[in-house]
Amino acid sequence: MTSQQQLVCDSSTLANFKQWAQAISNFFSTAGWVQTSDTGQVNWSTIAAVPGSGVYVYEIWKPGDALTSFYVKIEYGNVSSTNCPSLQLSLGTGTNGAGTLTGNTLEPLKTNTANYGAPSSTTQYECDLSGSNNRMCVMMWRNGANNCQQCFCIERSLDATGAYTGAYATLWTIGATAFGSGLSTSQQSLVFAVGAGPISPKSVANSGGLLVRYIANGGSSTAFNGALPFDTAAPAIPYFDYPCTAIGVGAGADFVEGVTFNVTLYAATRTYMPAKTGPFAAVTGTNNGGLGCLCMRYD
Repeated sequence: MTSQQQLVCDSSTLANFKQWAQAISNFFSTAGWVQTSDTGQVNWSTIAAVPGSGVYVYEIWKPGDALTSFYVKIEYGNVSSTNCPSLQLSLGTGTNGAGTLTGNTLEPLKTNTANYGAPSSTTQYECDLSGSNNRMCVMMWRNGANNCQQCFCIERSLDATGAYTGAYATLWTIGATAFGSGLSTSQQSLVFAVGAGPISPKSVANSGGLLVRYIANGGSSTAFNGALPFDTAAPAIPYFDYPCTAIGVGAGADFVEGVTFNVTLYAATRTYMPAKTGPFAAVTGTNNGGLGCLCMRYD
């Protein structure tokens, strides 16, 4: 299912913070995820103030399917100022009932590590959410300003037919970074029976952490023989497993910002939302000068 919403990218007031953060929370429920009973989770009805600089409130969710359970801790707050809307997420195979993930865990990945100026306390920007009871894709403020764009995706492992399995889950996070600080375009898988696999972080300017094939063509189209190259990320556990469906990339010149397109993956039609504004243009696995295009599953 999908949901397109217009939301502020601003935490200057409690109402604004709740508008964007609670929209994500509500979509987890709508898509069929189940919130745990862990204590300490944010209560959107009684929260009294916006989290401070570098502070987050959290929720813990698990997939609503019948495969091996895992837990997602999603944290809503401000990365490094009192008004810098940000998210961080972690995965675990268990929880202690009080907000701490247990068992094998994948430590928090931030959607962005750099501070940015909240673009407006009143202007609303497009947010695209897509998911099911075992997949979650969230693209925030696609057409926003000041490099505020952020995205995260969570997806289970797949077999050769494209069916979900209970072996592991992969987390992707994308957002603004202070180059060299790492972990703002990241991919990591949690293998439930073993632990977290190798992380693929963004560590230098215009270098991506998504494990994809990409043709760098200097900003020109890569069209050939009536087709466009497009690739989805391959989870690393540590070998490259069957490619995901949640997130992919293409050349920026080949896709229109915010105009969905369809491809066939695992014998099924999948729809993708392309975005190449701000940090979304620098998600490819090569130094491309910010000429790439993030493509998030949107169906």
